[in-house]
Amino acid sequence: MLEKELLNSIENPDAQLAAEAQAGDVAAEEALIRKYSGLVKSKTKAYFIMGADENDVMQEGMIGLMKAVRKYDSVKNASFGTFADVCVTSQIISAIRTADRIKHKPLNTSVSLSSPIEKDGAEGITLGDTLSANMADSPEEMVVIKDVAYYILNNGDNIFSELEMQVINESIKGYSYDQVAERLGKSRKQIDNALQRAKKKVNNYLWE
Repeated sequence: MLEKELLNSIENPDAQLAAEAQAGDVAAEEALIRKYSGLVKSKTKAYFIMGADENDVMQEGMIGLMKAVRKYDSVKNASFGTFADVCVTSQIISAIRTADRIKHKPLNTSVSLSSPIEKDGAEGITLGDTLSANMADSPEEMVVIKDVAYYILNNGDNIFSELEMQVINESIKGYSYDQVAERLGKSRKQIDNALQRAKKKVNNYLWE
């Protein structure tokens, strides 16, 4: 069956495509891979560091997407899109931690929060340093923080305070420090401190 026919013939096309892919339908698998390749590319941009090989991160993301296709269960899981997002993120973060432990340089230098990079002519800056930028100005950086925070929580670790998680959730929507402070009924300093603590915990978790 053609991809278009598959997508139009059912009420929940992604779930059906996943089921058919798991039954051995290569066309269905390829349809889902093509549909969600943009998700992988967006994650790649968030974790990519200038001067390194972006393909390393892209490859890990695609592995995560293929795992999502093969493991998705419409009864147990949420929408396929949500499940794919979790699988892609988990694969990339797991690869980051593995790369750091075994000193696998290509991937390590492409995603490390602690490896020195050169940015806008400044040497010795790390991605961890760039995470101190204003929330509204750095959406990709906030995606990294959110991804790692949710990954940690999904693995049964609760290292973030309630305020830190609230700040992460609000900041990922693009709100400024002042807007988040108003929405949560806190001072701007409290919001800033909570975000800085969350960033430090993310950095420590990835590179402990």
